[in-house]
Amino acid sequence: MGMDQRQRRREGSQRAQASRERRQGAKAHRKKTNLLYGIVAGVVAVAIIATIVLLQGGGADLGIKLSELPGQHAAPYFYNQDVVIAGEPGRIPPSSGNHFAQESTYGFLGTDLIPEEVVHNMEHGAVVLWYQPDDPELAGKVNQLVRSLGEQCIVAGSFADQSFEITATVWGRALPQATYDESGLRAFVSEYRGTEGPEAGLCRG
Repeated sequence: MGMDQRQRRREGSQRAQASRERRQGAKAHRKKTNLLYGIVAGVVAVAIIATIVLLQGGGADLGIKLSELPGQHAAPYFYNQDVVIAGEPGRIPPSSGNHFAQESTYGFLGTDLIPEEVVHNMEHGAVVLWYQPDDPELAGKVNQLVRSLGEQCIVAGSFADQSFEITATVWGRALPQATYDESGLRAFVSEYRGTEGPEAGLCRG
């Protein structure tokens, strides 16, 4: 074999080796890129799930945090009820503000709630469950829930001026539900009963 043939064969072998290395490098790059995309997608998915959990219940920070109004035992009695949730406007019951000096009775009332009374209960750390009126089945579910949780530091009654089937509130926080979700309500009560409000803890006594 002549020198020229050996040289051409050597050069061909080198080109083939370089081609294999390029293919391997490209394959490794694609694998690394796919892994990176997978990690980013996973992080985004976790963030979305976490947002849903915060709004629906099931974490250490349940429902939505609201701006708090001063709580005096005097008029005027006005409340912040308009909110935007997931880009959609809605209306929720009161969660803070001026109120009557007389608070509401605790437990399941089965009648229309008087905001100026139950806001006082929330000032003392109570959870209030506001459900849509004229729905005996819903009222029965709420009644059973209150009985199972215990009436201490809970007020429950009907309230039509909201966009939701039921809303749980404490001072400065609300958990609105388009449809009744007992597990979410239980978590909210467990997390916040007797802990929120300028005079939180009084209801426990």
